[in-house]
Amino acid sequence: MESYKERHVTWLENFYDLVVAIIVFQLSRDLDQDVSIYGFLSFVVLFIPVIWSWTGVTFYSTRFETDDLTHRLLMLLQIAAAAFMAVSVPDGLGKNSIWFALSYAIMRTILVIEYLRTRRYVPAARQLTTTYSIGFSIAAGIWFVSVFVPSPLRFILWMIGLAVDIGTPLLFARQLSVQFAPHVHHLPERFGSFTIIVLGISILGVVNGIAAHNWTAPSIISAGLGLGIAFSLWWIYFDTVDGSEIRALRENRRIGIYVTWLFIHFPLLIGFTAFGVSVEHTVLSNQSLVLPSSGNGFCVLLLSSACLH
Repeated sequence: MESYKERHVTWLENFYDLVVAIIVFQLSRDLDQDVSIYGFLSFVVLFIPVIWSWTGVTFYSTRFETDDLTHRLLMLLQIAAAAFMAVSVPDGLGKNSIWFALSYAIMRTILVIEYLRTRRYVPAARQLTTTYSIGFSIAAGIWFVSVFVPSPLRFILWMIGLAVDIGTPLLFARQLSVQFAPHVHHLPERFGSFTIIVLGISILGVVNGIAAHNWTAPSIISAGLGLGIAFSLWWIYFDTVDGSEIRALRENRRIGIYVTWLFIHFPLLIGFTAFGVSVEHTVLSNQSLVLPSSGNGFCVLLLSSACLH
């Protein structure tokens, strides 16, 4: 059996993850303001490109272990772009949609620069880096063009750009993904640490609910149950983080298992974030009335958690 070099998440990666988590927090506050179906769908529309931009940086880092000065500077630019995206999230489908699109385009452009550097210095990965550079450049260009067109055409371009972004590794570099499979220890640790940050944001929703409410027996029980669910979700998720999906890709070329594991994190992270908002609204609600209709994300969360098994 292949041995894998021990490797852990770096401090710079943790720094980047924390800034992206601020975007997730901003999205949760937007959802908190509108827990209707429309509000939830708007939250999802913005959440997916946020998580995909994080995923792109994460996969580059796990495949190409780089820590020179240029890489650090490019990562700091990624962090600055993520902070800019966090500022543009409020009303991200309205007056700030231009800035949201621009920040996404900048983040993907920086990632393209990383791949072009790797193409030059790692000849063995030239086919992979060339494919990614072309696909991600086209996607970034589409998002950049969307800045100059009005809504709803802007959002149509977003969908096209995101389809190109996601389709590049799935359709055009599928076999190359096996040849340059992610690190069996580093990638699960990276996903795990980011997931636990997002889960912490959901617990913050419980804390906010308790802090803003007069303490009554029903509200305390609701908050306690919310914390209990959060603890249970932590237990369920981290009992499954063992890198087996990446081993299946590396050793048996089972791409389907690996891709399923990767993309199930999208609804899972959406559900974790929406869960905190749901509990906060439940605690703040009139305990003698029917529960508010803020459980959309919780349903997504439960389904995603079940799929991890």
